[in-house]
Amino acid sequence: MGIRNKLFLIFLATFLVLIAAGSGFSFYAFQRSLNTYLDERQQAKVERLADHLGMLYSQSGSWEFLLRNPRQLKRLYILAGDRDEDDKTRGLHHLQLLGENKRPLLGPPAPPGPPGMRIEVPVHAGHRTVGWLTYPNQDAIRDKLDQRFMGRQVDFGIWMLSVGLALSLLVSWLLARHLVAPILALSRHTRHLQEGHYRERLESRRRDELGTLIHQVNQLAERLQQGQAARQRWFSDIAHELRTPVAILQGELEALSDGIRPVNQQALAGLEGQVAHLTHLINDLHDLALADGGNLRYHFTALDFSALLEDALDSYASSFELHDIHCQTQLIDHCPIHGDPVRLRQLLDNLLQNSLKYTQAGGSLTVRLAADGNQWRLTLEDSAPGVPDDALPRLFDYLYRVDSSRNRRTGGSGLGLAICDRIVQAHGGQIHAAHSKQGGLRIDVLLPREAP
Repeated sequence: MGIRNKLFLIFLATFLVLIAAGSGFSFYAFQRSLNTYLDERQQAKVERLADHLGMLYSQSGSWEFLLRNPRQLKRLYILAGDRDEDDKTRGLHHLQLLGENKRPLLGPPAPPGPPGMRIEVPVHAGHRTVGWLTYPNQDAIRDKLDQRFMGRQVDFGIWMLSVGLALSLLVSWLLARHLVAPILALSRHTRHLQEGHYRERLESRRRDELGTLIHQVNQLAERLQQGQAARQRWFSDIAHELRTPVAILQGELEALSDGIRPVNQQALAGLEGQVAHLTHLINDLHDLALADGGNLRYHFTALDFSALLEDALDSYASSFELHDIHCQTQLIDHCPIHGDPVRLRQLLDNLLQNSLKYTQAGGSLTVRLAADGNQWRLTLEDSAPGVPDDALPRLFDYLYRVDSSRNRRTGGSGLGLAICDRIVQAHGGQIHAAHSKQGGLRIDVLLPREAP
């Protein structure tokens, strides 16, 4: 059974239960109120009749005026308030007048039954009780008129129940359709996403949970579309990056084979350089694939990040001196962290190589390490050339290189900063790129301190 039919049955059952409970309660309350009203009405009429009889008794001094003319009791009963022509004598047929000693004087004899089935109303003449008016309890004298009235009410209740059932069917169907419509739209949309149609979006102005779900599914579709575009761009960039060194190797080998270039140490060194570049690119691609799949191994341990940074700077000191780049450091002595020393050294190597490759000769590099709240902040700032504003957010993308002085001729593969981003994320930190005050690029790495 589909969710629409389930919701329809749930709503319908709920409405029917509410209608039945409400109708039953209303009928019971109406019946009780009607009986109470009839009893109070009859009681009031008999009490008014008793007042009239008391005044007449005071004037005549006995019940002879009524015994000589019994029809006068009927007129007095009508005068007491019964204005319904069809109901003039209904109460009178059961009314009996008793004397002071409760002996029957006028009216039909009382039927046998328990005392509680009759109600007695005293007739007073001054301060003296001169008689009694007695009549049966209304529960004992419900006549056909009352039954017909109750029957009409029951018929009206049944008609109202029928209308309520029809409205319940209509409202239940509309509610089920209203609630299930976005779910069916989501089902169709996710099926299209499964088939690879990532450009489609759902339109909805709902502000409830279903609206939130539709918004999230649209965000998912956008992410899938971006992922598809990135994957296509990734494959294209990988093919391009691999094609370049392979084409160079192929050309060099053809020149050597045809005798155009002599086979000497210089030619072999050129081939070795291209092979090294190709090997470096393949290794970087492999590391990124492992990092994205969560399979890049890390061996975390307690270490001093300051000592690891000083060791990396010492290993690159001669290279910076060779390229005429002045390196200035501002470090603190002890920076305890919990991390993988091999991956962190790979992070430092990539950052230092990035500055070494792209900083112009005669430039400078400033490396700072300081505390920043509950984190350690590593900052590298180099001199010109810099990067455009729109390139800063993309520096950590796969195979991205700024199309300026920082290009492929410097030997970069465009994967170093992407690998740095994955390593920093694995250590629970953050990495950002910004413009350097020295005219080049600034890289900030935030790593959490070791827990005490």
